[in-house]
Amino acid sequence: MFLLLTLACVGAKANDGVYYASGNHLIPITETDISVKKEILTLNRVGDHLEVTVYYEFFNPAKPKDLLVGFEAPAPYPAEEDYVKLFPEQPHMRNFKVVVNGEPLKYEVAHVKGQPTTDYTTERRYYSNGKIQGLSLKQSVQALEEEVYFSFPFYFVYHFTAHFREGLNIVQHTYDFDLSSSVEDEFSFDYILTAANRWANNGIDDFTLNIDMGARESFKVRPTFFDNAKEWSINGRGKTNMEGKSPVFHMQDGSVTFKKKNFHPEGELEINKRLYFAELYWRSDDQPVKGEDVVDVMKHSYIGLRVSMFEDFVPAMSAQQKRIMKNLPFAYRGHVFKDKGLRDFFEATNWYLPNPDYKDDMGTMSQNEKEWIRFWSK
Repeated sequence: MFLLLTLACVGAKANDGVYYASGNHLIPITETDISVKKEILTLNRVGDHLEVTVYYEFFNPAKPKDLLVGFEAPAPYPAEEDYVKLFPEQPHMRNFKVVVNGEPLKYEVAHVKGQPTTDYTTERRYYSNGKIQGLSLKQSVQALEEEVYFSFPFYFVYHFTAHFREGLNIVQHTYDFDLSSSVEDEFSFDYILTAANRWANNGIDDFTLNIDMGARESFKVRPTFFDNAKEWSINGRGKTNMEGKSPVFHMQDGSVTFKKKNFHPEGELEINKRLYFAELYWRSDDQPVKGEDVVDVMKHSYIGLRVSMFEDFVPAMSAQQKRIMKNLPFAYRGHVFKDKGLRDFFEATNWYLPNPDYKDDMGTMSQNEKEWIRFWSK
């Protein structure tokens, strides 16, 4: 029997930027009697990449069996010839590991061709005659040359043989990869949840999703597989506001969790963070940036405090506006402001959470934040 673990993307980003990879659930191809009892999906951001850890409990009601398991990783978008020649594995994905019932498995990697369709999805038929039909280096380069816009020229398929015993089987899968980005999003990540519906129980009996995008960070989750923000819990210090029907989580520190019994997802996980400050650079000559425009950008979400992003706007800013900018690192940590002007501004933001226990300490700040404070103190 053949079992496929797919890492696939629904489509490339339709703007200037880079797409690296998307996550996915285990997908059965011919297997129908194994069910997913439990899945714990944990996403942990570390710098500019995301660590993905998936814990599964599968129930096999039949006799023990050896299964061919595959893991699809689309080529990055836009793809280049060097990706084929220099990287036998997906160049933006690392530390790929699979452990089945305590046994680490070895894997091989093949390049396989996707067949583009008119709606820019791909249909893959690379498993035939009892094996995966991989492309040669020459064929992979040719696939790049024949690339259709918004389609993936080929896939990296990680494949291995796993032994599933009768009864409960525990599978642990880990990998990490660079976060995607665009002119609209500082970062984005997709995970295909609906693939879980392919199993015998048409979903997951007990599903948990943990997302930790780091301290002092904001991110949006589209409501494609849940109804409202009340289905999420905040672990640590954070708050939520709504952008349309999508909850935006502003985490001073900690993570968010979604839990669901008898989970039959109808949509995919889509996480992103909008680049609000980029709008300042898109202004035309007859729409000069004003000081209030700059500080208003700060109200939407936590942003990375890098001086280079705002140097051009300093002449347009008042002394009070510069003071607001200087105090952002402290406000991010919950400093309680006595000054009414600062207090009123930060309390009007989506992200500010006062923390009476916080004591100002420059030693806990990053080099970027220290440079930020020095710059706005001039």
